[in-house]
Amino acid sequence: MKKLLYVLFFTSLLVFNSCSSDDDDIKLPDITIDFASSEVGIDEDKTSQDITINLSRKSDVAIDVTVTLSATGVTYNTDFVTDPITADNNIKINIPAGSTSASFRVSKVNGALFEGTENVKFQLSAISVTDGVKLGDKKEVTLTFGTILSQGDILTLDGKAGDVVYANSVYVDFSSNTQVAIDRKSWNLGFHSGSEFRVILNEAYATAATASTKTDITAVTIEDANAAIDIAASAMSAEGLSINAVDSFDGALSGTVFPEISANESENKVYFVASEGNKTSRDQWYKVKVNRKGNGYSVQYAKVGETTIKTVDISKNAAYNFSFLSLDNGSVVNVEPEAKKWDIMWSYYVGLTMNRPYFMQDMVLSNNIGGAEVVEVLTDADKKDEAYNNFKEADLASLKFSNARNTIGNNWRRTASMASDPGPIGVKKDRFYVVKDPNGSYYKLKFNKMGLNNDTGERGRPEIEYALVK
Repeated sequence: MKKLLYVLFFTSLLVFNSCSSDDDDIKLPDITIDFASSEVGIDEDKTSQDITINLSRKSDVAIDVTVTLSATGVTYNTDFVTDPITADNNIKINIPAGSTSASFRVSKVNGALFEGTENVKFQLSAISVTDGVKLGDKKEVTLTFGTILSQGDILTLDGKAGDVVYANSVYVDFSSNTQVAIDRKSWNLGFHSGSEFRVILNEAYATAATASTKTDITAVTIEDANAAIDIAASAMSAEGLSINAVDSFDGALSGTVFPEISANESENKVYFVASEGNKTSRDQWYKVKVNRKGNGYSVQYAKVGETTIKTVDISKNAAYNFSFLSLDNGSVVNVEPEAKKWDIMWSYYVGLTMNRPYFMQDMVLSNNIGGAEVVEVLTDADKKDEAYNNFKEADLASLKFSNARNTIGNNWRRTASMASDPGPIGVKKDRFYVVKDPNGSYYKLKFNKMGLNNDTGERGRPEIEYALVK
């Protein structure tokens, strides 16, 4: 009976999630073209900034967008340049068919000096396709040559790539109105840059791990993998994936599958690691041993079925929470922005369903390692916008913030109406969030669209709205 209940539960999830509200005979609304944000800055330590133009949904034809610029306190070619270059103060941006965004880059000229108040305004001035396509409300963006403290904005997150709904992990920094989209499959393991020697799993890549009984990686064979728990177990199986095979849901470093790496190599066990790309059979799992090397790490790894052991050394970088390793490519990769330059991350990730790990879309995690804290504010469903708009600095004192990374998690949306979580599918209308960012600023945050229940959004490209409180 227990197995039957699990099968029925997850089958119902698939049924709900596979249903589409699009009908062939319904005319889709016009595609709108907007800047991703209304204000961005180039920090003193940065040399360039990308400016993104978004489509509300993909177009079947390519669209050329003309952007007109006007500068204050700076001169083109003397202080800054753009890619593509300008012609008569205009930039022509091509958005290919099937795409939902395109970007152009603004770069400082080497040797140019800035006081931090100079800016360039970019305006959407013309589009090559007008049948079913129109300019949206966010037609202008101001780029300041200095750090900004955003008062708030509306962002559409770029989680989707092509037709893959959850291709990217998207890191958002409220204070700078920026987002960074990273291929969620670009890494397997992260290595803490702080005082502790900790290893995290990329659960956006459905990564799970478990210890072998051995400390010598050359002695680990397929027999050892066969004796281990199944880290490739499906959530839909009766047993499911062990909760001990994934890192703590709250993101505490004390709850990682890998224990703190010991200075004594003989105490560091070999671990089996499997991600979405190598779960087909146990001989394709990775066997991994991590040791300390000075103030960094030395990683030995190979597929279980391989005898050649590879080694990668990883240094700590205090500007970042973690350094990241792709076992698939054998290389250190750039993933997260700097530790103080992101607040939340949207991604496919692991959550908890029926007391078992379950990999799901639309998870939102906070930068708890960097110092971000979050609180959920519940409201009446029909008064969410009013409560959000009226929330002010004086209301902060009554809130109890949490440093758990999954405070938002999947609580902000509903993909199926069940007895344990009844209500309409889509963005939940009875809550918003307040985020204390790593630099001590407070932002209120609400989710507007996610592409379910006719909210006019697109799955994989949720719309968020935030505003500075303090």
